[in-house]
Amino acid sequence: MSDIKQFLKELVFPSRCKCCGHLADSDNLCTDCAEKLAEERIPPLKRKLDKKTDFVDGLYASYYYSGAGEAVIKYAKFRNPAPYLNSLLADISIDISAVLLENNIDTVLGVPCHKSKLYTQEFDLPREMAQRISDRFDIPLCTGVIKSKKTARQHDLPLHERKVNLINAYDVTEDMTGRNILIIDDVTTSGNTLSALATELKLAGAEKVYAWVYTYNTYERKNENGNRK
Repeated sequence: MSDIKQFLKELVFPSRCKCCGHLADSDNLCTDCAEKLAEERIPPLKRKLDKKTDFVDGLYASYYYSGAGEAVIKYAKFRNPAPYLNSLLADISIDISAVLLENNIDTVLGVPCHKSKLYTQEFDLPREMAQRISDRFDIPLCTGVIKSKKTARQHDLPLHERKVNLINAYDVTEDMTGRNILIIDDVTTSGNTLSALATELKLAGAEKVYAWVYTYNTYERKNENGNRK
């Protein structure tokens, strides 16, 4: 009976590709986008980024923010991600597992958004991702951090203004003493959001603060042979 119900569900509500929104073949990806997304996968030895981010003890990423990797995040941020969010994280579960074990993580935290953002977007993607990671790996989800200051969108600002934009943006409302925290976000470019949040967490007593992002925006371009520089 369950197979029949699943068949009817897929018939009425067919799976959509998490990159382009067209009908998906499997895992919420069409064949074309699955191949393109694989091209943006960061090699295993490079997933711990060689990027200095103040107050962050280690920064990890799974995909580059370009091509299909960028499309995945944009589709998730501006459309309801619920139908495919689990599959969004399924292919990088091995990355998350390694980060949790390597750093003895005891708390996960999605980068919080200001409440005004929810009026137009209706969901908080990093929070949704963190919730599923918490459930899957049985790691407590931290809800004791809020974004109390409405800031300009980091994406709209030049790099030299992004750090100032986030001064006093986050408030920690519970004791973080001794915790090893993993911040979850969808994309990082300058690292200033992660740094601002990590600063407040350490001031509240956190022992270590790490971060994992789905995509890493390097501003890099590919050379003529198609290889990432």
